[in-house]
Amino acid sequence: MKTALTIFLGFFALTAIAQNYIDIGRFSYANTPLNTFENTSEKTKVEEFGLQLTFPIVLNDKTIILTGLSADRSRLRLDPDFADHTALNKVRLQLGLNQVYSEKWTGMYVLLPSIASDFDVISKEDLQLGLLTLFTYKKKENLKYKLGFYTNTENYGPLFVPLLGLYYLSPNKKFESTLLLPGQADFNYQLAKKTVLGINFDGMTSSYNLHESIYIPKGQYVVRSSNELYTYLQFQLGKSLYAKTKVGYSISRTYKVFDNDDKVDLSLSSFYFGDDRTQLNTNFEKGLIFRAELFYRIHFK
Repeated sequence: MKTALTIFLGFFALTAIAQNYIDIGRFSYANTPLNTFENTSEKTKVEEFGLQLTFPIVLNDKTIILTGLSADRSRLRLDPDFADHTALNKVRLQLGLNQVYSEKWTGMYVLLPSIASDFDVISKEDLQLGLLTLFTYKKKENLKYKLGFYTNTENYGPLFVPLLGLYYLSPNKKFESTLLLPGQADFNYQLAKKTVLGINFDGMTSSYNLHESIYIPKGQYVVRSSNELYTYLQFQLGKSLYAKTKVGYSISRTYKVFDNDDKVDLSLSSFYFGDDRTQLNTNFEKGLIFRAELFYRIHFK
């Protein structure tokens, strides 16, 4: 499959606990120039909004309760034959625990219920349930390894993703790398006291139930898949307030529509087993992406 899988955007904030900071609030906006549908002259713009709120509750020096809320929205034309734009929305709750077992080992367990659809109405088909388990091993103060898994009840069937990650901070604290494979990678270097230059990769997949559709009979879902490579500048605007300006390219990006009864047996990362689904819409071509992010970051020991 040409799609790499990601963990939902909010996970990146949660896994920052393996570092020495956590982003408790993040807003993002992305826009693309007009994307041409394959084999047609029709085009669509893709707009994306994202909001992530994380509320850590410190019980003691070994236990943190993780609560939070995230929401994302994409707006685009799903098919060249459909003039109207469709809004795809996801709202997800986060409830979990970060537990320190020793000087070397930390475990994180997060339950992730969500609603994902066009929000025309809310039904049981919109509901999804995810679980994230992630262990962190501290090799050194500036080098940490991560191992775990993510599972979710997607519209197309059960999803299971093994996770392998790393966090490294150079001795002079200018170079930082964060990996959570297969979906995320970030490398950045501090150019000045309040300016950082970086490169990051985001591989994403998520599914949404459709209530309004151009297809007859009704009863479809959308699978969004994207591999995006960015370069960015990060600016510190205040003690805890930061901004990022990002320019990227969609290595692959699709919003595929399938009938509700078209399922897979199992999705293991980006590999689908028992997949004989028939795509109903037309893909659009790859292209540039412009993204801006504003986030509030708390540092801790």
